[in-house]
Amino acid sequence: MISYYNSIDEIKTDTVIIPVGSIEQHGTHLPTGTDYFIIKKLSEEVAKRIDAYLLPPLPVSTCYEHKGTKGCARMRPSTFQMMLTDIILDLKDQGFKKVILMLGHGGIFIAGPTIRELNALYDDLEVIKVEALVNDEIRAVCEGSPMDEIHAGESETSLMLAICEEAVKKDKMVNNDYIPDVPREYLNYAPLPKLSPTGVWGLPSYATKEKGEKLIALKVEQALKVIEDAFKYTTPEKW
Repeated sequence: MISYYNSIDEIKTDTVIIPVGSIEQHGTHLPTGTDYFIIKKLSEEVAKRIDAYLLPPLPVSTCYEHKGTKGCARMRPSTFQMMLTDIILDLKDQGFKKVILMLGHGGIFIAGPTIRELNALYDDLEVIKVEALVNDEIRAVCEGSPMDEIHAGESETSLMLAICEEAVKKDKMVNNDYIPDVPREYLNYAPLPKLSPTGVWGLPSYATKEKGEKLIALKVEQALKVIEDAFKYTTPEKW
């Protein structure tokens, strides 16, 4: 794996991975850095399997749905778009031609328009994103309903038990179970703490380390498939 741990003379590839995390509340049983820890692990595992240069995760992104919760950090979508564009264009000037954004937070909606604009303006640049790594096999790992598994629930808690078990407060997992009686769309209308008294949308009490290990393996395979399919579509003669 070639990453920010390597020196410049070791970086030969024209493909770069940019992981993006978020610092936000995940109930009282998970750390605010949960999204950061998870995407760091997944991107590292992906980088071991493909010829790409791995950058360190961007820790802060957009998370308006957690506004008002102490310890969260966010930026405006317009700020994030400018920052991401500057980073990608600088990498382009260095000779990188393929950029893989691995998004560890589900609320980075500005990523799509940013990618579309970059791909439209620069013929020698291909930017793709990997997010929402879910398929039937991944859903089957969790016991709860996929519709109820949105934030800090069974899936994320299981992943954290596998990645950074010491950061999980197991004694608080059971009491944090909560599923709001409104659709996910309501996150556009109000922050999650207003919809859920625990800040959770899911069932963390169902989480286990074993499920987390399975989820890591399956999500990495899904990410690799997304990457391969996307680049086969954009440059079939080169992939």
